[in-house]
Amino acid sequence: LWIFATSFKTPPDSIAYPPKILFQPSLEGYCNLFSTRTRQTPEYINSLGPATGVCDETVRKRNMVIAGPSNFMPRFINSLIIAFGSTFCAVLLGTLSAYGFSRFKVPLADDLLFFILSTRMMPPIAVAIPIYLMYRELGLS
Repeated sequence: LWIFATSFKTPPDSIAYPPKILFQPSLEGYCNLFSTRTRQTPEYINSLGPATGVCDETVRKRNMVIAGPSNFMPRFINSLIIAFGSTFCAVLLGTLSAYGFSRFKVPLADDLLFFILSTRMMPPIAVAIPIYLMYRELGLS
């Protein structure tokens, strides 16, 4: 709910301290998300015709003009492809390895399963320094 409300705040309102609970809603965040803007002089903005839409009007208040559409949608689609693809691969590989452990006699299966479970329970920050030292020793940092 807080993130949704913040999306309708102006940039100064969204970083205000203390946070503003009551504010004037604005579509400026969405205009910034879906359009590319360029900063212009007030003289140039005044020489333009009247604003043609809500976004045009909103960006002109900040001495900007809309230069074109943003690259948000292609980047968002790329993120979705990577997220769903990596999730699919993780589930597929996990399912196949679980089937292998349950169906076939694997040497040291109990030790391997304990290792897998213990690495899932370990906080990642606990291994950050040892991994960094190992990379530095191998000349990879």
